[in-house]
Amino acid sequence: MGEQVGEQHEAAGVVTEADDVGARIAARLSQRRSANLTVASARVLPAGASRATYLVALSGDTDEQIIVRAVPSARSDDGGLAVEADILTAAASAGVPVPAVLDAGLDPATSVLGYPYIVMNFVAGESIPRRILRDETYSAARGRFVEQAGGILARIHQMDRHAVGRLSEMPDPLGALAELFPREWAQMPAGLVLATRWLEHNRPEPSPSSTVVHGDFRLGNLLIDAEGVAAVLDWELAHVGDPVEDLGWLCAKAWRFSAPDPVAGMGARADLLDAYEKVAGWRPTDQALRWWELYATVRWGLICAVQANRHLDGTERSVELAAIGRRSAEQEFDALLDLGLVTPEAVADPLHTMSAGPEDPYGPPSAPDLLASVAEFLRSAPVNENMAAHIKFHTRVAANVVDVVRRQLLTAPEALPASASRLHDLGVADQRDLVAGLRDGSIDGDDPAVRAAVVADVRARLLVANPRYFAVPHP
Repeated sequence: MGEQVGEQHEAAGVVTEADDVGARIAARLSQRRSANLTVASARVLPAGASRATYLVALSGDTDEQIIVRAVPSARSDDGGLAVEADILTAAASAGVPVPAVLDAGLDPATSVLGYPYIVMNFVAGESIPRRILRDETYSAARGRFVEQAGGILARIHQMDRHAVGRLSEMPDPLGALAELFPREWAQMPAGLVLATRWLEHNRPEPSPSSTVVHGDFRLGNLLIDAEGVAAVLDWELAHVGDPVEDLGWLCAKAWRFSAPDPVAGMGARADLLDAYEKVAGWRPTDQALRWWELYATVRWGLICAVQANRHLDGTERSVELAAIGRRSAEQEFDALLDLGLVTPEAVADPLHTMSAGPEDPYGPPSAPDLLASVAEFLRSAPVNENMAAHIKFHTRVAANVVDVVRRQLLTAPEALPASASRLHDLGVADQRDLVAGLRDGSIDGDDPAVRAAVVADVRARLLVANPRYFAVPHP
């Protein structure tokens, strides 16, 4: 990165406002290019909690748009941006479509912003999965996606790992989950525990070599234009490991967004492996791909719990993070699908089939009735008119959370005693005892009665969280 970084000068104080960031970066690039660049516009883009992303439009001899990625909280190190810049440079050298790194200020003491940043060219494209999967604009791109994705992943796995310093290594994927998410691993629900048992006992042969792994290659982290994949983004989870991890993550049911086809909702596994083999020179086995798919399901289930814990611990209070916690039920159900213990089916929503019993001395209206009125209000036109897009999104999430609580209130009188009875028949007091027994072997996870109890409880959790998910296909 030395040639791209160039000389930095002592920063004139820390700035985070978009206009100020744009002005300092424009001055920095003007100096480097011996040009006269001015800021036409600058705005903040949504980003993670620790990073800031700015879109800056520059005017000069030619107009251009740039992206500034920064870590305002990093005042004594590079905030991880040095590795990201190295990865982008190595990826471009390997033929992976990525934004070009134009400049980097990695030392907070001399950065023109007062904290680490990298500047990249702006790449046009769509990242919202449901638009990519449904809009006519991307019809041709959908037809090309699997072929392109297979080739791009092969090129990622051909990157020079020695050109990218400080990447973590993952020799044992299951051990890595326990290490990365110790709290969530310890509190893992029973459906995912059955999956981890299967993964442990059915490990595939390792790939020919460990490679650079993107770690989060899926819709949402790819820019798609009318022609196909325009850029691969979000390399924060890159590491060294088994390359089939990336293919399995792309095929995970969670990243199909309810579309029917296995590869990101757009194609068949065999076609992905064919495309990968053309560039990589070797073909992962079907067994290895399906193993890594189930691994991806477990991993995402744990990440759902991580997100919820950020809310519960007060690290980042967010209705969206709270809601994601209940999505782990979807991952449990997906794991049971892979284990052959359930099949997709249409299930009626309790909101349409159940009503609350008498609530003397409080009602009517009942507690579910009151919550229904809140959900209706949150979804009403007067609430959503003239509202910023991100506020509309969180309002929809809040309405969905209200529906989850309504379903739990409606189903609990029957579901709670039924679950307690099943656990009693297995000789355990609660879910924690069941999980502990499955893990230490005192409870046989292959026992039909045990599996039936786990399936019933997973179904009860999913019925509350998202009953429509029962019917999502899983080829």
